[in-house]
Amino acid sequence: MRICLIGEYNNILDEGMKNVAFHLSRELSKHHEVLSLHVKNLYSFNFWRTIKRFDPEIIHYVPGITILSLFVMKILSLYSRDVKTVISAMLPEFSPISTRFISLLKPNLILTQSQETENKLRSLGCRVEFLPCGVDTEKFTPVNPEIKAKLRRKYNIDDDEFVILHVGSIKPGRGVQILTKLQSEDTQVLVISAVSVGISREMVQLLRKAGCLVWTEYFENINEIYGLADCYIFPVAPVKNTLGRATADSIEMPLTVLEAMACNLPVIATKFGALPRAFKEGDGLFFVENENDIFQALEEIRNGIKVKTREKVLPYSWKNVVRRLDEIYARLLGGGT
Repeated sequence: MRICLIGEYNNILDEGMKNVAFHLSRELSKHHEVLSLHVKNLYSFNFWRTIKRFDPEIIHYVPGITILSLFVMKILSLYSRDVKTVISAMLPEFSPISTRFISLLKPNLILTQSQETENKLRSLGCRVEFLPCGVDTEKFTPVNPEIKAKLRRKYNIDDDEFVILHVGSIKPGRGVQILTKLQSEDTQVLVISAVSVGISREMVQLLRKAGCLVWTEYFENINEIYGLADCYIFPVAPVKNTLGRATADSIEMPLTVLEAMACNLPVIATKFGALPRAFKEGDGLFFVENENDIFQALEEIRNGIKVKTREKVLPYSWKNVVRRLDEIYARLLGGGT
């Protein structure tokens, strides 16, 4: 297949949709002709000329379903002969205006993650397919106690502290305020911020004032940070808007949760987006709804539990996810449902 991927491509993979675009491009290129174009070049003549010369069978817009992406894909469907258009809806916008445009300008296929988003798009007459995010199961792996101790020395973390990790943007919508209550004399909360999507200085100050470590830099070897942690927490609480969609500063299948699970960390997470669709609770994965649930889960973890979160996430390796995407593309080109 000749596949054109439109995404955000640069060397700083500190945000979900950037990671998805990178890994889709890398895996698809092993078996197909792939043209990967930076979304920020949309307004250049060379962007459109390159697509015309490539003559793709499929154009896949990765950064999300917005009014802009709907218009761009509609134009591309007219610009490229017999092309099939695909948009990923990892962080969809369901405002009254965008909802109207979705109905009018829907692409050939929208890839969804949460059941809620899938139901909403189907009600708007869209063809949808479930496609989860993937994880690099070779980069993100469990570490033994000796390596963990070395990593703690490298990053100046006390061996005796229980380290609770959170990775992602520091914004009010992430629910990171709860982390201030988890910091204590024998517990170190460590927050690694995504730098490219903006940082709330007020939230950073709040976390640091409580004693949390907040590192606002890009870590290429972020797997080392997971390796020194004892537990991962994803406290992002879904907020319902007037159209019934969960909104927060995260894609609907958070990559950091998958990465923590691939490292076989115990994970405490809200029932956010696609997480309860993809995983069953247990074996070190805790779904929580309130503050008390978090403290109870932490107590169980600290008392010692058998953790098998890596086993849960192995089916979502990028190799498996892209194999599923291959099948989706083939059905789309073949006219199947």
